[in-house]
Amino acid sequence: WNVAGLRALMRNHPTALPDLVKEYQPDVICLQETKLQDIHVDDPKLKIKGHLLQKEGYDAYYNCATAKKGYSGTAVFVKRRKNEKNEGEDSKKSKKKQATIGSFFQPKKGTSKKKDNNDDDDGGKDNEECDHLTIDTSPIGDIDISNLIPLDVSYKLGKKAHDEEGRVITIDFPLFSMSNLYVPNSGQKLDRLGYRTDSWDADLLAVMQKKEKERNVPIIWLGDLNVAHKSTDAWNDGAKHLAKTAGTTPEERASFQRQLDSGFVDVFRLLHPDAQGQYTYWSQRAGNRPPNKGLRLDYFVGSSSLISEASDEEKKIVAR
Repeated sequence: WNVAGLRALMRNHPTALPDLVKEYQPDVICLQETKLQDIHVDDPKLKIKGHLLQKEGYDAYYNCATAKKGYSGTAVFVKRRKNEKNEGEDSKKSKKKQATIGSFFQPKKGTSKKKDNNDDDDGGKDNEECDHLTIDTSPIGDIDISNLIPLDVSYKLGKKAHDEEGRVITIDFPLFSMSNLYVPNSGQKLDRLGYRTDSWDADLLAVMQKKEKERNVPIIWLGDLNVAHKSTDAWNDGAKHLAKTAGTTPEERASFQRQLDSGFVDVFRLLHPDAQGQYTYWSQRAGNRPPNKGLRLDYFVGSSSLISEASDEEKKIVAR
């Protein structure tokens, strides 16, 4: 969810995130364009660190831009879970078949409140101490909940030009790695087009491929990718100005296609190959949301291995 400023969202719609959690009980929430600085995250008056979705049972991770103030930024909230199965005992590790995409669309059950004192393990994580933290111990179908507990969190692609803009949070889970991204916009005058396609996109792909190989697990990257890939991803595809508009240039579309051709899939388009009018961005200035004149700029991209072993029925599953 590109919130276009997390402080503004909390000020103007203070219950938006808690209400979302209450209704959908998501395992992970990924935000883009938070426009936060570290001083905002740490400011007790703003009630972000140690407050936002804390009592709802989520651990928070923030990556803030250092290149500019009030710019870019990402955040991830992961449902706090406790693996009681092997706690307090030495148990043999058992190999479990990798879950397919359909396994994760199961009904959720309730949570239990337990006391937990978190220790700081990374500067980006919200580990503010709280007397009572909600910890989810409920099962999800046949999925071992230990597979939904993060193993590691990172905030970089490995190059200063990328990393100082706070655009990446990557979380390694036992069975997969997930990256929340806010991909750079090429700019109104396309002044960042070359940087976007030749540097950012290429480096992102290299990092994803390296992690997939090193961990030997599927990769998922998601978020505001700032590209309307196909003709069905733009309400006015074919308009002459689109070729020179950020997000719909031939260079950006070709760059995204190169990423997909390297062993990844656009999950929404795979599940809904003929869908039209499914957009995630509308110009508020032009009043384009009511008539649904929009672009699909937000994606879930996954390793092809996530899909290859799924049954036809699983491939047709629609996210709740």
